[in-house]
Amino acid sequence: MAAPLVAEAAPPNGNAKPPTGARSSTQFTLRREEAGGPNARTARQRMRAGDCAGAIPAFDEAIRVTIEPTLRRDRGLCHEKLDEPYPAIDDYRAYLMARPDAPDADQIRDRLGRLEEQVGVGGRSKTKHEDEEPSSVQASGEASFSMNGSSASPSASAGSKKTEQSEVLGPRAGEQEKSYDYYRKQEDAEESAANSSLRYGDGFILGAYLMMPRYFFNKNGASDLAYGVGLSLRYSTGPTVTLIADVGYGGIGDVGSDGALGGPTVFLGAEARLPFTKYASDQIVLGGGGDFERLVVSRSKVGGNLWGLRLRGGYRHVFGPQFAIEAMVDGGYGSFVLQDGSQGMGSLGGYFGVLVGF
Repeated sequence: MAAPLVAEAAPPNGNAKPPTGARSSTQFTLRREEAGGPNARTARQRMRAGDCAGAIPAFDEAIRVTIEPTLRRDRGLCHEKLDEPYPAIDDYRAYLMARPDAPDADQIRDRLGRLEEQVGVGGRSKTKHEDEEPSSVQASGEASFSMNGSSASPSASAGSKKTEQSEVLGPRAGEQEKSYDYYRKQEDAEESAANSSLRYGDGFILGAYLMMPRYFFNKNGASDLAYGVGLSLRYSTGPTVTLIADVGYGGIGDVGSDGALGGPTVFLGAEARLPFTKYASDQIVLGGGGDFERLVVSRSKVGGNLWGLRLRGGYRHVFGPQFAIEAMVDGGYGSFVLQDGSQGMGSLGGYFGVLVGF
């Protein structure tokens, strides 16, 4: 085992201290003796002693609590020494993905290339940029490196919406340096937001809505309390625009009373999302579209059709990548068509919804 490839592990002399002021050639400095805690120290001590079989379980435990790349590198070295090429390939790929410009990256690429040739899954990497792209260890097209200590756990697939990784993880200009785990979590959050149909991504959204309180009005005055309930099918086309189809039931007055009106409702339109917090967790939403509502008197079955336009605007909060709630003001104006004529009719009320993104 080449000593330089176990660089920056805990010093063999327990009283020795790491040199101060030393700085990694990567974008930020890591205190690697702390990443992974006691399990990482135990694993590297056993590795230096030549006990790779005993080091592997300790590496597994350490990697469950941190994504420090050098732990993946060192565990890969142990797997290679134990003639276990597939988990070694997984670990080397994970290390090169996170640290393509590390001082020992070329050595690891050489080892990775030899193992790939050995098992027939590829050849040696030609340039470091090729290692920045997740490639497959399995015929299924999955990048099968694991962050939880297992030897082949898929973390990206050819069918995912976004698989690009930032070329460099680290602080922006003027920002104080933090741990590798911090920057990796930030990148994961950005990727999750980019893939979420409720944030910046594209995809389908399914929701349910309640319109209440709501009132209709015409030249004779305002109606009794009205309401609407239904389902909403939506499709996000990207970071701003979502297409909307609401189908439900609307009514005016007490349900079941002789004078109550009610019937099916359909709304087809679109909305614009205007985020004002990080990762689009909080959004101002503005939308509009065409409206159809059938209103029939409960007792007499006499009624008409309301055709019009509706506008809405309000606030939406997104929890995680797939769930959101919204509260908006919804209003519109149209023509209420009866058998003996038509009249202008408007509406105004609240619109509350819950959404699930896919």
